Amino acid sequence: MTGRAWPFLIARGRRRGYSALLIPGFLREHGFLEATATPLDDLPTRTAATPYGTLVWTEHPLTEAEAHGEPRDEYGRPLVLLHGLLSPDGDPVTTGPALARTEATALTVYQRFLADEESFRAERSEPFPIDVAEVIRPPVTPPPPPPPARHGLAWATAGVLVAAGAVAAVAWFTSGSDTPPPPPKCGPDVTTPTTAPPSPAATCLRDGTTVTYSPPPSGRH
Repeated sequence: MTGRAWPFLIARGRRRGYSALLIPGFLREHGFLEATATPLDDLPTRTAATPYGTLVWTEHPLTEAEAHGEPRDEYGRPLVLLHGLLSPDGDPVTTGPALARTEATALTVYQRFLADEESFRAERSEPFPIDVAEVIRPPVTPPPPPPPARHGLAWATAGVLVAAGAVAAVAWFTSGSDTPPPPPKCGPDVTTPTTAPPSPAATCLRDGTTVTYSPPPSGRH
């Protein structure tokens, strides 16, 4: 199966110490590169599993031609490229051709680094295809289903409001029926008393004013 691999490079310069000079482009942090990709101690290559994929690396001592001068730092130590690849898609089936490719990329980046060590900033690499034993892809989470239509809720809310309005109207009419009717208009034979009339007394309206008077024995006024 075909997966992807990103080159990386860790090296020191003639004056500057070891640091990551080429970083896989998809990484946000790369501190684990320097911590994981350590010197080989006479081994041809090394492989390590990391949270970001399979890391494979090797070493390449620089020649005088590749270093454009003495291939040693200011303390006389040889300049060595520690380069390799990071494969997030699975374990590479073979690493020889892939490491030859990362070596060529690492040499190009390192020569730019030697030209101006103090100002050089780590570069980001691009992936290349590689055969892997099994392509590992993160599972794709399906999108959540759309929310249910809210028409039913709207109609239910409207029904509640209508019912509440009907209850309020009934309550208003019910409370209004307890209010006593206004007194009748005063007849021409009703005179406004100057003193409080004796009981029983009756009331009527004259020019918007309630008049209390003693009704005649016949009950007419």
